[in-house]
Amino acid sequence: MSESVSPYHEKLLHWIWENRGFNFRNLETIDGQKVRIHDTGRINKSDGPDFLSAEITIDNLRWFGNVELHWSLSDWRAHDHHADPNYDNVILHVVFNATENHSHRSDETEIPTLCLAPHLSQPLQSFLEQYQSKPELPCAGQLSFISDEAFAQQLQKAHKEYFEQKVDDLLAFYDASLPPSKAWVKMLTLGLFDGLGISHNRHHMRKLCNLLYQNDIDTLSKNAVRIRALKLSGINTDHNDTARESINWNHKGCRPGNHPRLRIQQSAELLWHIHQRPFEQWLRDNPREVWKKLLNDIRTKPGIGQERASILFGTVFLPAMYFLGNLFFREPLKNHCWSLWQKHEAQIPSSLLKLFENTGIPSSLYKKKLGSIYQLRSYCRPRNCQDCKVFKSVISS
Repeated sequence: MSESVSPYHEKLLHWIWENRGFNFRNLETIDGQKVRIHDTGRINKSDGPDFLSAEITIDNLRWFGNVELHWSLSDWRAHDHHADPNYDNVILHVVFNATENHSHRSDETEIPTLCLAPHLSQPLQSFLEQYQSKPELPCAGQLSFISDEAFAQQLQKAHKEYFEQKVDDLLAFYDASLPPSKAWVKMLTLGLFDGLGISHNRHHMRKLCNLLYQNDIDTLSKNAVRIRALKLSGINTDHNDTARESINWNHKGCRPGNHPRLRIQQSAELLWHIHQRPFEQWLRDNPREVWKKLLNDIRTKPGIGQERASILFGTVFLPAMYFLGNLFFREPLKNHCWSLWQKHEAQIPSSLLKLFENTGIPSSLYKKKLGSIYQLRSYCRPRNCQDCKVFKSVISS
């Protein structure tokens, strides 16, 4: 692997060092000094060297200090560590590959350098080499060596984390100045407006929802709420109307079924039905049946659509109902929502899952699992391989 290329975030190197994913025997610095690692140190979550308080013997001298890790030796200077006194207590510079001279502290003293590449396990070395030919998904070329079960386990992990994230995301819509029941209803409504604004008009839909809440919507009929939403949106007004300027809708790239004018009316109807529903029924009734009823009560045609409805159910409605169970200490409601989430299948646009297509993994494992989106966003694309069960299965095969 070329020294000039740093294909991964350094978190992967941190993981290798912290978990001792290399052969400790016959370690030497690049200039032949014997290295014995007693303690790799503790990872530093703040500024400064990567690992603190390491204990390492270099030749016959035992050192206590910090360790810095890089993909290449040249990264030391590229990151300006050579001029930073905070790195003067680094006792070992650990790099993936090194062919050049030593790195130096700010006082010009040399730092012993250990090259990891020759000491990595063969599966890990192969994994890193695979990156060069498959940069988007490094494990793709090696998935034939692991079972589908490893991928399924990782996807289940991602699926759980995605649900937890969606529950947490709703906190941004929760208005603590309101009574809990009203705050939750508003939170759910804002979440649905946001979801119906995907992907070009999320901010605009949230803004419209907040404008509607400045009106006395509980006294209006459903049709009146729909008309009020259209008026506040400014979408039907001429260029001289100030309302048009208040929300700058993005029409570019919107399919007919996702046009703002249509989504505005659907959202307004949802808002009205949500507010008409007695609060006790939210705590009592089956979430799946409540969702079906909300969809069936929308009279705007065409309707929300099966694909969007299945995604909204998983990413907004179920997390909101789980949130409700937390808010009012209803464990059965929470458990029911979690069970529904685990079984939920969504109509995910195939364009979002293209990276999985060339892996050889059966599409049945990921095609309708919302956790697949989270897997790609939080593990695969940002290269957080060190936290992925698939990666760990590959390097242990």
